[in-house]
Amino acid sequence: MLKRLLLSFCFLYIFTAPSAFGNMLGQRIEIDSQILGEERALQILLPENYQADKTATYPVIYLMDGDYNFNAVAGMLDLLANKGQRIPDVILVGIADKGTQSYRTYMTPNAISTLHDKNVKGQANKFLSYLTDEVQPYIDKKYRTAQHSTIVGHSMGGLFVLNALIEQPTSFNNYVAISPSVWLDENAIVNHAKKKLSIDDEHPVSLFLSLGDETQMGQYDFINVLDLTQPANLTWSFKHYPDENHNSVGVISIRDSLKTLFNDWYISEKHLSTMKSSDDIVNHYLQVMTKFSFQQSLPSASIKTIMRNHYRQKKQQNLPAFINKASQSLPESKRSLISMQASYAGHFDSPAAELALLKSVEVEYKHVIEHIKSIANSYENLGDIKTAHHYYQRALVVAMQQKAQQWQLNIINAKINATDK
Repeated sequence: MLKRLLLSFCFLYIFTAPSAFGNMLGQRIEIDSQILGEERALQILLPENYQADKTATYPVIYLMDGDYNFNAVAGMLDLLANKGQRIPDVILVGIADKGTQSYRTYMTPNAISTLHDKNVKGQANKFLSYLTDEVQPYIDKKYRTAQHSTIVGHSMGGLFVLNALIEQPTSFNNYVAISPSVWLDENAIVNHAKKKLSIDDEHPVSLFLSLGDETQMGQYDFINVLDLTQPANLTWSFKHYPDENHNSVGVISIRDSLKTLFNDWYISEKHLSTMKSSDDIVNHYLQVMTKFSFQQSLPSASIKTIMRNHYRQKKQQNLPAFINKASQSLPESKRSLISMQASYAGHFDSPAAELALLKSVEVEYKHVIEHIKSIANSYENLGDIKTAHHYYQRALVVAMQQKAQQWQLNIINAKINATDK
């Protein structure tokens, strides 16, 4: 009982500590920018399972005007990626600004006058160098990133995204410009695109344009340039949201752009049921991950289908060989495959069979909250409440170390209380 009270106290201390940077999700990092000549802040949000999947790699989303947009986009990604698995897990990097005037200056293309002073030109190219030469290398070194990145900007940030595409299209793989301020300086960015927009054969990119219920934003003039010139190696799309305003269009635009970008990641249950074999599922995701240069576990719906197929075809005895083969191609899927195999064994065979499978890889996955919880649950089903309680306590320690989400902590604490006999 004393140990549990100490754990609860530590939990309370960790999760009620005041934030030094306001009510923001993720981690705040300061970097000394030699290019900008000042300290700049980044807001980083890692996927929910980042600490559990030690070898997985993740596409990166760079979000302009990060302090303003970060929490909304982070919440959307939590449902879209972490929980919904509609897209793969991603790392979100919010690019903080230093006040309105500074932000607008850095978002304005070099040849265009700033809003606050017509005699002052923008410095977008300088800020782009900061992103490509300082921020991206820092993120790639510190985190397990995939060689696949997306930049997102809204309004003035959207104008910056278009300028980055024109000036240095190899900087990112995908460009998301939401209600961009094309109108600035009498649509000057349109003429800039006419003269300079060109995409390298070896680095094709995607552009996602969107617009709310606004008028006179100038975006259709930019689209007209794309339509007339048809730049090679540029895949672009435009979506109009007449029921959204300039501010509300942001999150839904990002959501739809990411769903389109990673469309192959999601296989509906109806489509899964038509796939001929479990090998087809593995091969599909192997191709997707190769295309986007990342490595992650298969989505849970696909793993369930794999298990269901083996049991329906009465071929469950082939599962160990299948999992071994699949894990060679997709090593990040090994734990999820074994955990799902154990779950099915517990349902169709016995809790003892489930526990044996989970324990066989316990050391390998001692840092994975879900794996520890599954072992605890197996002991609980076998009536060994004391051992179950011990494993739930271990799960709480790991969850606290990894700063797990509150819902996860609630579940574990409830289980600790229920098994405290």
